[in-house]
Parts: sequence; structure tokens; C-alpha cells
Amino acid sequence: MAPVGEAATAWASALGLLSSAKIDDARKLGADTQTKGAQSGVKLTVASGAVVEALALLCKAAAQPGADFITALTGLEATWAETAALLACTSTSGASGPWAKAEESAKALAAKASGESAKALTKAIAAAKEVGVMWTEKLTEVTPQDLSSSSVEDDEASLKALALAPDSITDPKQKAPALVRAALAQMKMKDPQVEDALKNAKQALATFRDLNDLVGEGTALQVVSAASLGTDAFGALSAANQSFKCFKEAGHCKGLVAAIHAVAKAYQGQQSSDDAIFRASEALKLSRQVGDRMREIATLETLVETTLVVGNGKKALGAAQDAVAVAKSIANKLLEARSLCLLARAQGACGGGGAAAGVKSAKDALKLFQNEGMKDEESLALDAMVETCKAQDDMSEAIRYGQECSDKFRTAEDKPNEAACNFSLASAYFAGGEFEQAVRVVQEAVACFKAAGDRTGEAKSLKLLAEARIALEDTGEAAQAAEQACTLYKNQAYASPETRDAEIKCIRMLVECNTAMGLAEEAWRVSIENSFRFKQLQDKKGEGSCFLMMARGHLARSDTDKAMTLLVQAPALFAAVGDRRSEGEAWLMIAKIHLSKDEAPQAQRAAEECSLAFRKLGDQRTRAQAAQVLADVHFALIYKGIGNAQEALKAAQEAADLYEELADRNQQAIALHVLANAQLMSKNFGDAIETAQAAETLFRGIRDPAGEAGSLLLQAGGYLGDQNFKEAKRCAKDAKDMYKSASDIAGEDTANDFLDQVDAYEEGEQSLDGFRGFSMKTAQKTAAAGGDHRTSGARHAQDTKKTRKKQAQVSSSNIEVVQACPHSKDSRVCMTFFDGFETRLATEAQFARPEDQKDMKSSKKGGKDRRVRVKAEEVDYPDQVLFSVRWVQTDPSTSEAPGQRKPGRFYRKDEDKRVFVSAELGAPKENWGSRYSSCRESNLH
Repeated sequence: MAPVGEAATAWASALGLLSSAKIDDARKLGADTQTKGAQSGVKLTVASGAVVEALALLCKAAAQPGADFITALTGLEATWAETAALLACTSTSGASGPWAKAEESAKALAAKASGESAKALTKAIAAAKEVGVMWTEKLTEVTPQDLSSSSVEDDEASLKALALAPDSITDPKQKAPALVRAALAQMKMKDPQVEDALKNAKQALATFRDLNDLVGEGTALQVVSAASLGTDAFGALSAANQSFKCFKEAGHCKGLVAAIHAVAKAYQGQQSSDDAIFRASEALKLSRQVGDRMREIATLETLVETTLVVGNGKKALGAAQDAVAVAKSIANKLLEARSLCLLARAQGACGGGGAAAGVKSAKDALKLFQNEGMKDEESLALDAMVETCKAQDDMSEAIRYGQECSDKFRTAEDKPNEAACNFSLASAYFAGGEFEQAVRVVQEAVACFKAAGDRTGEAKSLKLLAEARIALEDTGEAAQAAEQACTLYKNQAYASPETRDAEIKCIRMLVECNTAMGLAEEAWRVSIENSFRFKQLQDKKGEGSCFLMMARGHLARSDTDKAMTLLVQAPALFAAVGDRRSEGEAWLMIAKIHLSKDEAPQAQRAAEECSLAFRKLGDQRTRAQAAQVLADVHFALIYKGIGNAQEALKAAQEAADLYEELADRNQQAIALHVLANAQLMSKNFGDAIETAQAAETLFRGIRDPAGEAGSLLLQAGGYLGDQNFKEAKRCAKDAKDMYKSASDIAGEDTANDFLDQVDAYEEGEQSLDGFRGFSMKTAQKTAAAGGDHRTSGARHAQDTKKTRKKQAQVSSSNIEVVQACPHSKDSRVCMTFFDGFETRLATEAQFARPEDQKDMKSSKKGGKDRRVRVKAEEVDYPDQVLFSVRWVQTDPSTSEAPGQRKPGRFYRKDEDKRVFVSAELGAPKENWGSRYSSCRESNLH
């Protein structure tokens, strides 16, 4: 990598001159660099020139020690700041390898300093201290060991000792730095004590402010920022920005780099990916000027993680490659192996041949961990291998290596590492779709973690077990595993942001499993109890997540008003902790509810907030979802006469492009469907035909006949706009036949209506100037529940207002639930959108044959119908009836008496208590009767 900045460039040239024994030239370069720095007012350049001049004079005074030191520096590719630290070191630091040799050579050379060389050395060290290159985040003088190793290598016993050290100190000047070191140690423990760390950091901050110590204040603020990540996003960012101001005012360059990196981490914690990448890039550039390679690696790690979130694999790959190169240059095997893991993930994100290269990098990392005896880190390489193998849809390598490591640690009776490897192996099986194997292995991991006394690992494994059980549709066992994981997470003495996030996911799984089993009251109880608990803990993310769970429960019962009451509170809670994904999800649900109520202006605001949150997150998939909703909103606004067709077109185009980049054919087909209609609305008929044809091809590829038919109708609309009536009729007839073959009656009616319209346009009864494509609707109940169910209707968008006979039946994916009168004995309830058959509690009179109804009347007792279980297949109807899992309105005759109310935390409808029967029975699958099956979610969340 080329040097960055005047200071780094001058040092690189000087080191080359000194290696060639051109000492006088190097000395002159150092003097000239100092002059340039003084003239420009850049103290960093002055300090670099002073180090060059001092080193040249020392080499001249002691030729052999100087030559040995230069050789050591060249081998390490040492920076000017690292050279100053080596020359300033007077005691043994405990460095090893090449750094120990460099330290020894530096001491030998410094001992020869006298006269002019001694003065130059003193001047250089003073200049280096002035710009802060001797500083560390622990508020200790930098040592050769600090230059070559990361503080993450500290063992647990050392960390606990540091955490207890401030208790025995009374002098404020000594206690404040000790509090900073204690806070850092508490955050690096196996079970991070974040709350105590934050308390210690704030206490140190107050002391430093009393002492008017800018450097100490800036350092303490960085620790406050780090401890606030995940719990107080705005507090973390505010502390990092204040740290930046402190170090800038003090002219402290190394602290300034650390502060900018802290700002980047705060933005990363807020999930503001673009801002995080920008700040991390700034920190990276300045760290190279300062010559702080340990900070450079940390910044590169942040850059890789954030760019992977936004899907920029190439940029992540470049940063990961730089991290590996820097780790190798400082001869740190641990950092090199960890950087290889980052490289593997970045290569996997690039796709294509990158996945194979990523697997190789993960193997190299695993081998390096094994060769260096770092067995506790082997699972890190296995996790990277799992992620990379997932990108190439082949988990065989990850499974093989995971099994080898697991067997090795089992033989050695090393329970902690056996558990970690079993968890990685189970993750590989799960990612590969081998759920039964995943269950088997993760159960072994649970047992190993339990034997090792690792409650966090046990909870993590139970969470994976619940996910695998859900994939196997074993909801009862999944609920049990999720509940056990929740209990372990709740009982943790110190909860970190990571474990709190895992707990929230387990609560959500528990709620969903209970709902799927028909235990609505239990699901509601879990949501309510955890909502109150998180509120007491002042955990805004947890509280907001529970609001989303409860809102989904209300939406499953089509109670949008209660759902909205909860949802409007969620975005602010998520924004406070920087959870952009959940914030965007809340706004997305709000927008869909407003759309279902035909409240387009309110939906527009919610959709724009959703889009903003997802754009800050930087994730392509969520951005595409937001664009889809924006397109829906603009369509709705257009039909109210206040919309803009170009905005709808722009949003639809963005969604289509993003899904194409993601290679998601199902969602891309839907996006192209919407885009084609937007093009019809904008009178770009030729483009609409091409887009609809592309959508038709995709729908055919995913075997969605209704989707194909809808695309044919859009093509017909394009031909109609071009006044090619023959082609318009052909496409419409083909669409009609396809709807008919798919048993989509509403779709067939749509095609018939359109054919009638084509005839009217062809005969001149209506003007083509009024044709604006098709209306785009979102099925009210399902869309409100969080799915993405959109339809192209039979109702054409025209300038003139015309009543449509079948306006309610726009497509098979927009059929509303038709509920019979609860007191009628001859009627029935027809429902669609099901995932399995259901058994309901029903009155005999409602399902009895007419000839049996008379006998039933005499069997009533006390004016109440006897209730029996009746299976759908046992009822003889003249027409086929499909029963589905769906919330329906309660029968007034079964409602509680006036003045009697059930507890508020329970659902208050008798139909919530129902019996489920899971059966195949040749039932239509998930994509039955809908062109948008891939984005359909269960109505029960």
C-alpha cells in the first residue's frame, strides 16, 4: 500500500535511504520535512521529520547498532510512529518475535546516543508525544507489545483484576485512568459487564473534567460511546463526537483517529451504513498518516462488516485484503487469522468464483489457528466457512471440517471447544437444509455447553434448536426450546446487546409457535409480559419488538385500529437505539395498514419514513421492499387525483433493479409486474410490453400461472395503448385461458372485462386517451398483516369515473372473506389463503343437511345449540368448500354477557380457541390461486 500523507511519505523515503546507508541524505530529508511541516502548521509532519533526523544521527553515531535497527524496522515495515515508540521504550515490554528483536536493537541504539544525536532523539520523542503517538486507549505509554498485539488477547483473569483495580485507589489522578482500564476490561470479558463499564467510564469522565484533562476526557468519552452501543445509539454518537472535539482541541492526532473510528462504530450501531463507511474511510486514511497500524486493522474490520451489510462485496474484499496484509506485516498470527475470516466472508459476498476462494481463506484461517494452538478461535474459522459455503450452495466443506474439529475436541474431552464446533456444525447443517441433522448436532452442543457451564452458549444453541424445529414444522418442540432459551437469557447477570437481540428473537419465535398451535392467549401473555419487563429494564428495542409482535397478533384478527395504536409507538423506540431495520419494518406495516384503509396521504408519509430508514441501513432487500410500498402509495395517490405517475415509475424501477441484483426471481417478477403497470400509466406502452414479457418469463420459471396470466394482461394493455387491438385481444384471451386453467374465477372475470373494454375502444365508444393501465390494489387483510400481496385489477384507470360491477373482485389474491350471517342455518363461510386444513367448533344447525335441521331444534337445551366437532371433509356440500386458518368475526350469540369482560391481556373472541389439524390431503400449496405466492406469509404471526 502506498504511503498516505506527507509524514508517511517522508518516512518511507527516509527508510529507503537509511537501508542504502545514505545517512546524510536521510538527515537532510528529515530537516526538510520539519521545515515543510512548520511552514504548513502540520505538527504531524514536523514530528515525522524529527524522527527521521534523529534516527539518521543515531545511525551515524553507531553504525552497527543502527544497521541492525534499520534491518529490524524494514522487516516489520514499521511506521515512523512505531519507530518513535521503540526508541522511547526504556523497559522490557514483553514483546515477542520480531518485535522483541526490534525492541532490543532500539535499546542498543538509544544507549549510544550522545551530544547532537541525544538532543535530536529527545526532540523527536517530545514531538511525537505532542501529537499523541505515544498514547493508548488504556491511558498508558505505548510499548512494543502494544504495537504488535491487540488487547483482545488479554485472558479472563487479567481482565477481572483490571476491573477490580480502581477499588484500592484514592488519588483522583490515578483512579480516573484506572476506571477507564476497568471499563475496557469489563467490556472484553466473556460475559461483558456493559452496565458496570458504562458506570465506570462516566465516573472517570467526571473526574477528568474536574481535572481539566482534555486527553483523559476524550479517552473516557470513547469508552462511554463503546459501552452505549446497542442500548443508547444517540448517546454513543454524541459521546464519540465530543471525544473528537476534545482530541482536536488538544492537537492529539492518534486520539483523533480513535475518535473518528468511534463515530464510525456509533453510526454502525445506528445501522446508518453510509455514514459509518464514510467515517471509517476517514479514520483509515488518518491512521495511515499517523502510522497506527493496530487502529488501521480495527478500522478495516469495521469497514468490511459495514460494506457487507450494504452488499458491496468488492469494497469489502479490498478492505479485507488490506487487513490481512497489515496483520502479516506486524507479525500477529491471531490478527492474521481473524483477518482471513473477514476475507473469506468478503469473498463469499462477491459470488461466483469468490465463494470457492472464500472457502480456501477460511481453511487457511483454521489451519493458522490450529498451528498457533489457538483452539478457542477455531470455531470462528468454521463460522466463516459456513457463511462462505452458503454463498455457493454447498455446505459439504463446512460440514466436513466442522465434524473433524468436533471429533478432535470430543477425544480431548474439551467440552467448551467441542460445544463451539458442534454449534458451527449444526449451523452448517441448518444452512444446507438438513434440519434433522441440525437438530441432532445442536442437541449435542446444548449438552456440551451445559456441561461446561456456559449458559450463553447453551441459550444460543437452544435458539438454533428452535429455528431447526420450526423448519421441521415441529412447533411444540420449537416453542419449548425457545422458552428455555428465553429463560437462560433472562437469568444472565450481565446482558450484552448481542444476547438481548438473541432473547428478542427467541421471544418472537415463542409467540409465533404459540399462535401457530392455536394458543392465542398464551402468545398474547408472552408478548405483554415481556413488553412490561423490557419497559422496566428501559430496553427500548425489546419494548418496541414486543409492540410489533402484539400488532401482528391484532392484524391476524384484522383489528387494524389496535395494531396501529401499538405500531405508532414503535418507530421512536427503535430510532432511539439505532435499530434501522426494525424501525423500517414498523413504518412498513403502518404504510400497509393505511393503504388497506385507502388512506393514501398517511401511507405516503409512512412509506417515506420506511424508505429513509432502509436507505440508512443500506441493505438492498429492505430498500427494495420500501420501493415496492412507495410504488403502491403513488398508485393509490394517482387514483385520488393527487399522485405522480413518474414517482410510481421511479419507485417501481428501483425495486425491479434491486431484486435483479439480489437474483431474487420471485420478487423480481412481482416488481416487474408493478413496473409494467407504471409504464402503462405513464403511456410508455412499448416499454410496458417488454417489461411484462420479462415478468411473464420469470413467472413461468417459478411456475406461477396466475402471475403469467397477469403479465399477459399487462401486455394486452400495452398493445391496446399502441392501438394494436388484434394483439391485445390475443394476449387477453391467453390470459383468460390461463386463469381458467388455474381455477382463478376472479382472474377470468378480469380478462373478460378487459376484452369487453378492448371492443369498446376499438369501436370508438371510449377514447384511448383515458386508458392508464390497471388499478393496483393490496389485499386488505393480508397486506395489513405484513405480507406483500398486490394485484392488478379488472378496473382500468381512466380519466372518467365509471362504476364497475365487479370492483370488489379484482383478482384471486384480492378475494375478501365472505362471512355468513351467524343466525342463518342454510349459509356457510367461504375462505381462501390457507396453509392447511382446520377443524372448527360449529353448531350442528350451521352444518347440518336441511332434512336434519328440524330434528336439531328439538335437541336444544336452554336456548343454546349443542356444539360438535365437524371436519370439513365430512360435510356434504353441493360445491367444494375450502377451510382455512383465518380470524373471523365472533358470533354475537356466543359473546359474553353485558358487564362481563375477559382480562385485557387475552384475546376476547371465542373463535381464538380453535383446533388445528395439519394434513396433506392433496391440499393446494402455498402458491395456490395467487400470482404472488412467494411473498405470501401465513395469516398467523
